[in-house]
Amino acid sequence: MATLDELKKGWQSNPPTSLQTPHYDQADLLATTRARSARQVNRAIQYFWASLTLQIIVYGLLSHVLVRFWGTTDVQWLCLLGVLLYLPFTVVLMRQFKRIARASPGQQKDSLSIQAHIQQQYTNLKGFYRLKRSYEYGLVPLITALGVYLIFRLYVPGGVSQHLTGATTTYLLSLLACGWAIMRENDNHFKQPLGELKKVLDEFKNSQAA
Repeated sequence: MATLDELKKGWQSNPPTSLQTPHYDQADLLATTRARSARQVNRAIQYFWASLTLQIIVYGLLSHVLVRFWGTTDVQWLCLLGVLLYLPFTVVLMRQFKRIARASPGQQKDSLSIQAHIQQQYTNLKGFYRLKRSYEYGLVPLITALGVYLIFRLYVPGGVSQHLTGATTTYLLSLLACGWAIMRENDNHFKQPLGELKKVLDEFKNSQAA
């Protein structure tokens, strides 16, 4: 897809022959920019839906274990701890999703408003990505340890204390798998979209300076 600068150069090298053509070219340029930015934002929004679905599953599993093993004090407290660990991230996730969804560049008509909204999308997405990475450093190791402990506590006779090597191996493998998945997730839904949005913003600045 053509970039903002490429469309502008094409328009300048082929001057309009009627009064209506400049309006058409400008509209085409803005439509292209909206499409490029919207495509990148949609990649990030896909993460929000997937993450929310995952968290609903986690809440459901913890609630199921809590009810099924009601009366087992340590299991109850661990289930509640898991909910409390995820809850702040869920709240932040929903707030950021609303901000990004509302500031849609596809709804804007002129170049100034499109640029401002793309900048807003970029700032919101970058801020959430920074928070996500910081939160994951603490959340993923804790929630993985909690999950491994509960599995061994409830379904493996003797629990972690009698199967320390197995529990440790399971924890490390689970942590590596989560780390690999998070790296791919961050690259596909945050790093690449942020890079593309930054390119669009740079093209706006270059076209204004020209």
